[in-house]
Order: sequence, then structure tokens, then C-alpha cells
Amino acid sequence: MAIVESGVTLNFPDNNFFRFQDCQGYTRIQQNFKEMDVCWYDQINDILYIIELKDWGDGSLLEEKDLKFTVDMVNDLKNKISNHRINELFKKTLDSISMFISILLNKPYSVNIQNCSPFTITNNATIKLISIINWINPDTTYVSSIHSAYKAYFKPYATLLGIRTYVVMTKTQAAGHYPWIT
Repeated sequence: MAIVESGVTLNFPDNNFFRFQDCQGYTRIQQNFKEMDVCWYDQINDILYIIELKDWGDGSLLEEKDLKFTVDMVNDLKNKISNHRINELFKKTLDSISMFISILLNKPYSVNIQNCSPFTITNNATIKLISIINWINPDTTYVSSIHSAYKAYFKPYATLLGIRTYVVMTKTQAAGHYPWIT
């Protein structure tokens, strides 16, 4: 079954995936909690992929064409949008990882989330955090800058948790790395 969101299609080779948004255990606690879009466990290679899907178009703003907005105003808006995106990606990552940590620590509430998952991971599983951006602008400098800022925010957590892959990449880049992304 294919998952399509934000102009990105995920076509996993098996049914070892779930979405937090469909999990009642998550929806009951989501007030200030965020989630990444899809979790897929590659059981053969013992890799848990936690994936966020976003559509950022070409990065242009309607305000850029509106004469009421100066270049400085537009740049200020772009900076605010960029900071918001970085913070959102960071929060979604941290909250999603926290749910899996609670499962691995066998905390009482974690059974409500584990029940939504068709798989069980172990402490030995490799975790890969991937934010895939549907970006139609051929210049990927902006997505690269978001990737760098996100990595800087998340690096201490990645070090603590032994996570080596935590990336923000365009749909085109992701499709080049993973055959199940189109």
C-alpha cells in the first residue's frame, strides 16, 4: 500500500509501517506533542525509518510580488518561516523518538503506541530520521541550509541516542537514495 502525502509517495516493500496520526495511543496525548508522518521498520536490515513529509513548493512567497512589502520585510518573513520550519522538524523528531524510547523502556503508556505498530524494534535497531521535502526549485540551497540548521539542533540528541542518520533532503535526493520513494 502506497502512502502519498505532500507530493511524495512512499511504497515500502512490506507492510511493516504505521502512522502515528492513525494511532489512538498517540492522538490521546498529542496536545503539545508532534509526530513524524510514517514509521517503517526494515526488519531484514534492522533499520527503523522515521519519516517526515513536507511540501515547500519552490520557496517563493506571494509577498515577494506585492509592492506593499519591501525586500527587508520579505527577507524577515523568510527568516521567520525558516526558523519555524527548523523548530517544527526538530520538535517532530524529538517527540517521535521519545515515543519509541518509551516503548524500548517498556513504560506503562507505551503499550498504547506499540499496539499501533505491526513491528517490534529492539535496542539494536538502527534509527534513520528522514525529512523529505517536495521542493520544485532546481536550486536546493535553501533545503541544504535547513538541513544544516536541523543537524546542528539535533546533534546532541543524535550523539546521546546513537543516531547517525538524521537528514533533511529533497524528494529528488531521497528518491536517489531509497527505491521506495517517488
